[in-house]
Amino acid sequence: MIRAARAQPLVTIAFLLVLGLFAVAQTPQARFEQALRAIPVTDTARPLAAFALGLSQPDFPAAEVIQLAERLAATSYSIPEKEAVLLSVVVAMEEGLPVDGLVTKGLEGLARGIPVPQIARSLHQRLILLAETRDLLYAKGIFSVAPGSPQSVPTALPTPRFNLLITHISDTIADYLEGGGSPFEGQTLLQEVRFRLTTLQGATLKVEDVELVLKRIGPADLTRIALAAVS
Repeated sequence: MIRAARAQPLVTIAFLLVLGLFAVAQTPQARFEQALRAIPVTDTARPLAAFALGLSQPDFPAAEVIQLAERLAATSYSIPEKEAVLLSVVVAMEEGLPVDGLVTKGLEGLARGIPVPQIARSLHQRLILLAETRDLLYAKGIFSVAPGSPQSVPTALPTPRFNLLITHISDTIADYLEGGGSPFEGQTLLQEVRFRLTTLQGATLKVEDVELVLKRIGPADLTRIALAAVS
């Protein structure tokens, strides 16, 4: 009896070790699929395909995307409400847009107990701003190229650097709008964007990238982006 009693904790420890090794051995794709089934989403095919596409990008935050799905699964909200949050991230992955800001905002919202429908609305607005900001940079002749590819023109930036610009410009506009700012205050928007980018230059952002953007965008450009997100 004493031997059996001593053996039981050892069996439990061994079982937990096996579970831990299994979790470590799981691929990011498998973990994401597991989180989707725990929500459970209506159709896992689309988000799984988008996640696989995201994994092909060097700056893709796979662990954070998985964490967002897992935390959504743990909430008591309805499946459609949880899917609405995930949809913005999925669309961003499909479009090749940076998802870091979306995922961070989603995780912050869940941690602060913000209602999931409100988080979904915020992420949808931020998704629009990401796409509009990317299109603005394209229109200004600023493009992205795969890391390691020849930089044929000075305005063709490696994708990670291009994505950082999109993220910080769009996040600045989103924060301004969520704080009650008017989309018609283009000059104020430009000041906010300038402050964010110049604060980050030399550390997160390259000085030459910040200078490139600030020379080419104006108040009317940012007003147009902001209006697209609130219309």
